[in-house]
Amino acid sequence: MTKEICNIKELSIYIKISIPEIRKLVREKKIPHFRVGNRIKFDIKEINKWIEKLQEKETKNSLFL
Repeated sequence: MTKEICNIKELSIYIKISIPEIRKLVREKKIPHFRVGNRIKFDIKEINKWIEKLQEKETKNSLFL
């Protein structure tokens, strides 16, 4: 993906998560996003950082099992 900002459909394709699941994460404020009017937008750099943090957390959790 070469764009820095994407919409929910593009994000769904990029991270391979369903649109309803992304909407749930937005409602719960668990995924970085911002609004332009009533549209939800995502900064790809922030999404990549968020994914890295999730991966780090998973790695730490698996070390203690």
